[in-house]
Amino acid sequence: MKASPAKPDGGGWVMLRSIELFLQGRSIWVYCVVFFGKLIEVSLATLRSQLIIKGQRWTGALCAAFEFSFWVVITANVLGDFASDPLRVFLLIAAYSLGQMLGSWLESKLALGNCMLSVIFMEEEKAYNAETFLRAHGFALTRFHASGRDQCGRTVLLMTIKRKFLPFAKQLIHQADAKAVVAVMPSVEMEGGTLLRATPGK
Repeated sequence: MKASPAKPDGGGWVMLRSIELFLQGRSIWVYCVVFFGKLIEVSLATLRSQLIIKGQRWTGALCAAFEFSFWVVITANVLGDFASDPLRVFLLIAAYSLGQMLGSWLESKLALGNCMLSVIFMEEEKAYNAETFLRAHGFALTRFHASGRDQCGRTVLLMTIKRKFLPFAKQLIHQADAKAVVAVMPSVEMEGGTLLRATPGK
C-alpha cells in the first residue's frame, strides 16, 4: 500500500490550516472576515485591471500579488462549502459588487499615470489667458486654431499632464473661461515632449 505524502508541518501550513478551520465556522466574525476579505480581493482586482490598462504594469503586478493572496487564504476556502450556507453566498455577491466600486474609487484617488487634455475655447482672448495661467504654473502645452460649426473660429489647447495635477489644471482653465470645453483622455504611453517645467502651484 502506497503511503500518502505527508503534509508540511511548517508555520505557514499551520497558519493556513488554522484559517481554514476558522472559516468553517458560522460566527459573526467568520462572516465579517468573508465579507471584508472578498471586498478587498475584488477591490484589488479592479484596481489592478485599471492600472495595467493605463500603463502602470509594475503597480498592477503588485496589486495582483496581494489579490491572489486574499483569494487563496479566504475565497478558496469559503467556496469549498458555500452551498450549505446561503448567507455566505449573499455576502460574496455583495462584497463583489461593492468591491468593483471601491476599486474604481481607489484608482481615481491614486491618480497614477498621465492624461491628455483637449480644451476648446470660443474666444481667443480667454484661450490666451488660460495659456498664460497654465504656463505660469509650469504646465507645457500646445495651442492651435481650429474651426467649428459654420466655420466659426476656435482656439484649442492640447496638453499631457500627470493625473494627480488634473484638478488644479482644470481650475486654472475655468478661471480663464468657465465655458471652456474640456475633454480628458487617458495617456498610456508618451515619448518625447514635456510634461512639466515646474511643480504646479509653486
